[in-house]
Amino acid sequence: MRFGFSTLLLALSPSLMVSYAVAQEAPKSLMEIDDQIFTKHSELVTFEQFRDGQQDLVIQQQSEIKRLKSEAGTLTANFDATKAKLKRDYQRMINDPNIDIATSQQAYQDAWQAVKNNQDQTLSAEHRLTELEADLATKKAEIKTISRLIENLESAKYRARAERLAQELNQSKKISVSFTNRCADSMTLAQCENQTKELALQKAVKEFRLSLLEKLSETNVVKTNLHKASINIHVLDHQTLESGFSDGMRYRSLMDVEMESRPGKTTSCRLLGLDKKYCLNENQNASKPAMQQEVAWVNVSVRSNLYDDQVLIDGVSYGSTPVEVMLPVGEHTILVEKEGYYPFSKSVDVGSDYSLRAELKERTNKPRSGDKFADSLANGVKAPEMITVLPGQYKVGLNASQSVSLDHAFGIGATPVTVNQFKSFVEQTKYQTDAELKKTCTALVDGEVTPLSKSSWQTPGFKQYPNSPVVCVSQNDAKSYAKWLSKQTGAKYRLPTAQEWEIAARAGSQAKYWWGNSFETGKANTGWSGTPWSNISTAPVSAFAPNKLGMYDAVGNVWQWTNGSSGIAKGGAWNFSPDMAAADQQLILSTFTASNYLGFRVVRELN
Repeated sequence: MRFGFSTLLLALSPSLMVSYAVAQEAPKSLMEIDDQIFTKHSELVTFEQFRDGQQDLVIQQQSEIKRLKSEAGTLTANFDATKAKLKRDYQRMINDPNIDIATSQQAYQDAWQAVKNNQDQTLSAEHRLTELEADLATKKAEIKTISRLIENLESAKYRARAERLAQELNQSKKISVSFTNRCADSMTLAQCENQTKELALQKAVKEFRLSLLEKLSETNVVKTNLHKASINIHVLDHQTLESGFSDGMRYRSLMDVEMESRPGKTTSCRLLGLDKKYCLNENQNASKPAMQQEVAWVNVSVRSNLYDDQVLIDGVSYGSTPVEVMLPVGEHTILVEKEGYYPFSKSVDVGSDYSLRAELKERTNKPRSGDKFADSLANGVKAPEMITVLPGQYKVGLNASQSVSLDHAFGIGATPVTVNQFKSFVEQTKYQTDAELKKTCTALVDGEVTPLSKSSWQTPGFKQYPNSPVVCVSQNDAKSYAKWLSKQTGAKYRLPTAQEWEIAARAGSQAKYWWGNSFETGKANTGWSGTPWSNISTAPVSAFAPNKLGMYDAVGNVWQWTNGSSGIAKGGAWNFSPDMAAADQQLILSTFTASNYLGFRVVRELN
């Protein structure tokens, strides 16, 4: 005979009901609590297996009823057909008594019996389904009960941990401590003695606190949370055993110090990272009368119209929406916020399950100089990061002698365009640079501009990394990249003017370099500047500190194309002298030039 899950559950029920009773008895120690939690989890697994098995039986029974009802249609149709045939045979027999209707009668009776059997089986199956569904509901209720018992045991474990720590922290001890002090020449003997005594007491308290912490059962957890609470050590008594100058200059004091730790009621919970309720008596928890302890809890769900927002309920962060949290009935304050949007705040008085949808509206803040942003490309990758430059009066040119009025805001690349960023453009468009078409990129060899055969942005003559600035690109290549960015983002990208580049590179400075008039070794990658890349290769675009606006490589690394028809590049490079990297300097080239010291950064127009 095969026993189902219902029978097995019935057989196991007495032992499980005994375990329920045991779980409600207050465990005496953490070890006992852990044992009971382990036992309850094992029982929970068993009951969940019972539930899953019972669920399978319910599904099977539902399928059987569906089959029987489908079969009932066929049987009823057959019964109707045999009934009609028997009726016709009766009519024929009236006219011809010799006709035998026994076969029709038998077919009719068999069809009726089949319909009756199907009805009985369906009724029995439906009764069986009702029993199985009742058993399933019982199992679910039992699982819920065990889950609650586990929660209660977990709470008991937290309380036991807090009580154990409270006992371990409530200690008193006498320590002998020696301290030698070099007193100031201006001190009197009494002042020197008092100072040495105070320092000795401090040393004693420190030693007592350290010894107390080292002996705790959960030392590592407590040390992590020490900033959250004070152990509150009191000096009860102290006696000076010896004191005096040890060598005419240093004063030594030997003392016996008696101390006691007096942590507050909630200190152990703070040090364990637990809710303070586990450190209060049940009838004192939250200072409420015992009659008020039983509070209903309901489910509150919060959603919004945005991603990556933050939900705070009563000042506690619950992460990003959608959020579902259990809260006690009563009034709660729900705040949903996201940078760049007006916060949504609402006070609600919940008495049952509650759902809230927050609509966040974008702020219309004015841009600020130095604000950073990045558009998204069609494939979800971010475009180069931009830095905002605002309209205003700026100084440019030699010795910052020229005053210019910038009448528009723009965003300029925080870094030169990198190898990885340019690679995305090439892979999507199958673009070939001028250097690739000519199979030549120029370089400085012994101070002379020299074509390097078979060199390009991928092989410029030195090792490049994904975050290195792309080189061996002509002005035409740079403009093609900017045009691609515009198409990908819907915004207008282009190369900067020489004036825009200098305004951003100076970042408000009127000196040769954004940090001052003198070049400082190691602050930028130029020739002879003392960096690992000087006169060797480009450096990663963020290898050096940015200027005050947040722009990297405003000095050195690679010359950077501007959009003028005369072919002007700004900024200096890894194999040019530091003087050439000054903000006012420029390099005039053919717009078709592609060199391994020449790259670019882009500008995004702002409305």
